[in-house]
Amino acid sequence: MKPNLSPKDLATALFKVSEQNDVLEEVKIALMQLNDIIVGSGQFRVFIQSKKMKGNTKTDILNTILGESGHPMVNEMVSYLHGSKAPNDLRDISILFDSMYRKGRNILQVRGIVAHEMSESQVQSLKTSLDTMLGKQTELSMEVDPALIGGIKLRIDNTFLDASIHNQLQTLRSELLQI
Repeated sequence: MKPNLSPKDLATALFKVSEQNDVLEEVKIALMQLNDIIVGSGQFRVFIQSKKMKGNTKTDILNTILGESGHPMVNEMVSYLHGSKAPNDLRDISILFDSMYRKGRNILQVRGIVAHEMSESQVQSLKTSLDTMLGKQTELSMEVDPALIGGIKLRIDNTFLDASIHNQLQTLRSELLQI
């Protein structure tokens, strides 16, 4: 019987072994793909949850089915998961691994919201400016919200910056109502 390891323990162990073997990127991609498969396929979710199948059998099946798109270390880690919590545990492991990966690679997630679609060169220019100002590499994703009128909202990890015209008008309105 295998020890009952928490998602945090499994994610930490997977990260350390991946880092030692210089396969962090491949493992990260394999984890994301496996999560997508589980979300999209009820049959695969049942397979992951199976308590009747021994861990090494589950690993062998995953290695065979996923082939090059999977990773043996991820498949081995999945052999420790079973029961109805397995899909949620795998999702938690993936989130924790991604967090450790970003921290180790000095990467910040930045989400920008603008009023109008930006060109690729404008997005690249913004990313370059953010990289320089923050002193870290950024993963920038952009959304369009016409309600902003103009300006930009940024979410940098868990910090929110609002330089939108909509926000400035709301602030001005509040100040005028207090007079």
